[in-house]
Amino acid sequence: MSAAVAEAAKKPQRLGQKVRAAWVRDLNNSLSKVENVVVVKLEKVPTRDLNRLRQSLNGSLYMVKNSLCRIAFREKGWADLEKSLEGTCAVSPIEGDVAAAAKLLVQFAKDHEGFVLQGGMLTGQAMDAKELKSLAALPSRQVLLSQLAGILQSPLRSLAFVANAPIRGLAIALSAVAKKKT
Repeated sequence: MSAAVAEAAKKPQRLGQKVRAAWVRDLNNSLSKVENVVVVKLEKVPTRDLNRLRQSLNGSLYMVKNSLCRIAFREKGWADLEKSLEGTCAVSPIEGDVAAAAKLLVQFAKDHEGFVLQGGMLTGQAMDAKELKSLAALPSRQVLLSQLAGILQSPLRSLAFVANAPIRGLAIALSAVAKKKT
């Protein structure tokens, strides 16, 4: 904690300052659990649709004042993300499969004109909207893992086929000999 922040903490705060400090603290708590976050701009998006999106994201879509969000980003060390805070913004901390959450947010942006991806942070790397859209184009984690398993399994399958060929040939030859003698 810097000296200026410690000095400010000693002074009595007005109610509004206490509320804003609590919002920043809550946002910091939400962001402390994750390394990935997406910032979106909201204009004229129905609340009903935003609530459905929140449910799809497991409740992780927060509308916060930009000034308070800037403070939380600075405290987290995400100063690069501050430039994406323009207009009415919401922050979505992402736990788990980042590509799946990015797909959901990109699809929601396609369906709602006022919902615009601004940027994000992926394991310490700032991303712009274009990079988030390319991330959403990736297959899900499970699909990538199954593709990797198939790639790893292919040489083993070929090796087993080649190793069984002499035995198969011997079995066919013995079977032909047995048929010839009967």
